[in-house]
Formats: sequence, C-alpha cells, structure tokens
Amino acid sequence: MTDINHPYKANEEKVARSGATNLRISTKNSVEISRFIKGLGVEKAMVYLSDVVKVKKAIPYKRFIRDQAHRKGGMGPGRFPVNAAIEFLKLLKNAKSNAEVKGLDGNNLVVDNAQANIGSSRFHRGARSFGRRRAKSTNVSITVKEQKVKKTKIVTKKEAVKAVKPKAVSKAAAQKATVDETKEIKKEDVKDNIKK
Repeated sequence: MTDINHPYKANEEKVARSGATNLRISTKNSVEISRFIKGLGVEKAMVYLSDVVKVKKAIPYKRFIRDQAHRKGGMGPGRFPVNAAIEFLKLLKNAKSNAEVKGLDGNNLVVDNAQANIGSSRFHRGARSFGRRRAKSTNVSITVKEQKVKKTKIVTKKEAVKAVKPKAVSKAAAQKATVDETKEIKKEDVKDNIKK
C-alpha cells in the first residue's frame, strides 16, 4: 500500500487519519462532500452519507452550483453523488477503526478535516471521434479527532416551562414594591443626616 501524504498538519497522537489516492470518483463532488462533513460527528456523517447513497438526502452544493436544481429542506442547490459517497463511507469507517486502535473513543469522534484534490492524470480510450480522454482521479484525506462531551443538566418539563414563562405580577404588587423601595431610600437619607 502506498504512503499517503496528508496535507493537513495536526498532533498525530490526538488524531487518526484515513486516505486514498487515485480514486475513480469526481473531484468536484468530493470537494463538496468534504466541505459538508467537515466538523460533523463521524457517526452522524456516516448516517447522512448512507442516506445519500439511498438517494434520500442530498449534499448541499456551495461551489459548483451552475445549473444545479434546488432540493427539499431549504438547502438550495444540491445533488446525490452516490459513487463519491460510497468511497467517503469506506474512508470514514477506516478512520474510525484507526482511532479506536490509537485508543480514542469511537463514539465521540468528529471530522477535523476532509480534503479532496485532483489525482494523477490517466487517459482512457473514448469513442473514435473523441480519441483519448482524461479519467476521473481524486486523492482524498480525512482526519478525525476526539471531542470532549459537554455534560448537560437534565431539565424536566416543569422546570423548562417555569424558565420560559415569566411570573405574573399584579399592578398592586408592583406599586407596593416601588413604594417600599422609596421608603427604604428615605430612611437611609434620614440616618445619614443624623450621623452628620
């Protein structure tokens, strides 16, 4: 197996990597998938990509959007790059396995970096009128790291409702509170004058 040059520099003890060279997938689709999964949890990214393979969810496109149709869910332009999603799924599983071998927690992994670049030029024969054409070739590198899980307090429904609803205060109670505050201020002024 060839040694993969990962362009993203990171502390090798705290991250796990996976990569492949000269994959026969579209570089443009790979760039869009890389941008989308960066920062996602590994499990969440794998579930989403498996839905892309089943053509249930689309990858939102931000860069290569010319003549792209908008998709459901308010995402704007998007596509279903099935072949690229299959390869990314393999790489994410590999990165997760590499992280577990290093001793990282497989359930708390986040995609730290995902990068896709053009691979080496290969040519294959096309139709007679077109001659030789360049084949698709993409180099992909994925880096995952362990993210610390924030401890959250479990809130019951009653506590949530109390936090949202402000306490109702009657007009009479509000006026009484302001009168009490003015009385306290006057008493303090009287005490200060007596001391002087």
